[in-house]
Amino acid sequence: MEAGIAPTRVSKYRWVILFSIFPMIVSTEIMWLSLAPVSSSAQEFYGVDAMSVNILSVSYMLMFIVFTVPASWAIDRIGYRPSLIVGALLTSVFGVVRAAFANDFAIVLAAQFAIAIGQPFLLNISTKVPANWFPANERSTAAGILTMAQYVGFAVPMLISPILVEQRGIAYTMWVFAGIAVASAVVSVACTKERPPTPPPGPVAVKEDFSVPSIRKLFANRAYLRVLIVCFISMGIFNTVLTVLETILLPNGITSSEAGVIGALFVVAGVIGAVALPVLSDRMRARIPFFVCSIIVLIPAYFGFALLHSFAALAGIAAMAGFMIMGVAPILFQHGSEVAYPVQEGTSLGIILLMGQISGVLFVYLFEQMRELSGSALVPMLLIVVATIAELPIVRGMRESNLNGRS
Repeated sequence: MEAGIAPTRVSKYRWVILFSIFPMIVSTEIMWLSLAPVSSSAQEFYGVDAMSVNILSVSYMLMFIVFTVPASWAIDRIGYRPSLIVGALLTSVFGVVRAAFANDFAIVLAAQFAIAIGQPFLLNISTKVPANWFPANERSTAAGILTMAQYVGFAVPMLISPILVEQRGIAYTMWVFAGIAVASAVVSVACTKERPPTPPPGPVAVKEDFSVPSIRKLFANRAYLRVLIVCFISMGIFNTVLTVLETILLPNGITSSEAGVIGALFVVAGVIGAVALPVLSDRMRARIPFFVCSIIVLIPAYFGFALLHSFAALAGIAAMAGFMIMGVAPILFQHGSEVAYPVQEGTSLGIILLMGQISGVLFVYLFEQMRELSGSALVPMLLIVVATIAELPIVRGMRESNLNGRS
């Protein structure tokens, strides 16, 4: 060994770390969408209007915008594990509070906002954990698994909330989800460690902690700005399509139940993509081709959402679109952390996710405004297509980082 070169070693315990965190991230997303699939039942149960129920979901976007910077600071300055513990405690403790007072909407809403504070403390560790525990040629795979946990969390309430609420009621449903959160918190806190005894192969230079200068450096980094712009557009479109999918499809002769199936296929295919594509990216030691291919696929897919009337065709393009946009997301996050180096992963990912939350709120609002003005979802969908096309020259101008395991 050369003098001054620190030894490195790949720890087998890295997979225990990863899959101890996985259920905690699932849990926070379950809490987000607990009542979204049963909003009409929730309105009747609580005697409130649709907007009041929607605030339960909007709370997550609002709290993420407010708390992602403190979360990123904590992850970079203190470590991912203290951040994980904060997120786990907020999710589990206030999940129990929400269930215990399930009949009181005011307490449920307050508890939901407290749970929402925990989300950035959990999601923003998705590239920090791979950086601490995994070699460079496995980090996109590890980030993909943690991103997949979010998608699983989207799917669980969509699938089981309607069944549980219909058979046992809203209070029982909240207790089920609280139980999942408590069990997940226990596992994540008991089984995780901050770092292995010997660091994995990868960058060993001192990294820059969260600070105003580090943020300025990110916004002066053209490679990172390309990632930020693509994430702003892509995540805004993704959140919009999931939010207004039924509004897009019903005018095309698709029923509400069929729209639900199409949405489920979108998410399930995304879960598969979030595993398959990052693994392939790590094996190829390449990121950029996946970004280009995803946009080429998504352009006709969004056209299809706007124009097609066949359930089978729409189901097919939904699966294709979900596989690509959700599968490429962890690769894009990992690429962002690589080109941001030496700025720490908590800071670089936190800003990316913050931009995605802001664009999600903005794009949904603009979509609804344009739909009302034009009297059709076609016009805003065509603008989504235009925005997707605009991403193509941006990703084609990207270059591979030197930290993705290439020799």
